[in-house]
Amino acid sequence: MSNRSKLRMSVGLFYPIAIISCYIIAIAEWGIRSWLIRDGIDIHKMPLLTYYICGAFFIGMGIYQWFKYRLWVYPVIGLLVGFLCVQGPTMITHTYFFPKATYFITLFVLALFAILNWSTLYGQERYEINSRRLFKLAAELIVETADGFTDRPYSAGEINASREEILGFSRFIEGKYVARVFHAEKTILLTFSLSRSLLTVINPKEVSHISINESGVMTVFITESDYRQYRKTYNFNQLCHSIGEVFKRFMEYYQEGLEARIITELKTAR
Repeated sequence: MSNRSKLRMSVGLFYPIAIISCYIIAIAEWGIRSWLIRDGIDIHKMPLLTYYICGAFFIGMGIYQWFKYRLWVYPVIGLLVGFLCVQGPTMITHTYFFPKATYFITLFVLALFAILNWSTLYGQERYEINSRRLFKLAAELIVETADGFTDRPYSAGEINASREEILGFSRFIEGKYVARVFHAEKTILLTFSLSRSLLTVINPKEVSHISINESGVMTVFITESDYRQYRKTYNFNQLCHSIGEVFKRFMEYYQEGLEARIITELKTAR
């Protein structure tokens, strides 16, 4: 089986790629500036342009993640980190107190803000990571790539479990950030998403979800935006069926007291 991910690249991977790119640009800029200085041009050796590029990237990513997730912590952190990047050259090259003080004040505010909002940041990252793992697991045994997205719910059969077992299972799943749970009339909805933050979702039917009624009847719904995250056009009905089977299997693990196996299986998804 190919090691290539079945899903498109995660937003979180933009950061290490951009940081490595900034280091490469900084080395190149430092070399160019050194060459110009040797030719008698009076410029500073510090790669100033790279600092500004990095600052623009972090600010831009913060704005992008705001529009994607509607979580205000991202633009605030992006702005603070971007401001630190812009302040960096001034803080290093000047001996005055004010530039250094403003830099460390910004750094302190950033650290404090991250600490105070850690639960939001952690919850968002865990939900998104596990949603990606769910979709990867669902696609592992699908080879047919005909028939694209349809917006109708898919009936995935029944779960052989009592109401108490379903409630306990849903609490476990939510506690491990595998899915966020919503309770409707006689129905439990387990939500997961690649394109929305589950922390800001009010209407669970706006995101991908599994609904289980009090009789154990299961219905699967996948949003078009989540479906488009796949690199291939998988058969939609097979994909919905596969996600339903994943949750049935997880329920069996829970009933057998093998909850740790759920997390292990998610972590091994490719």
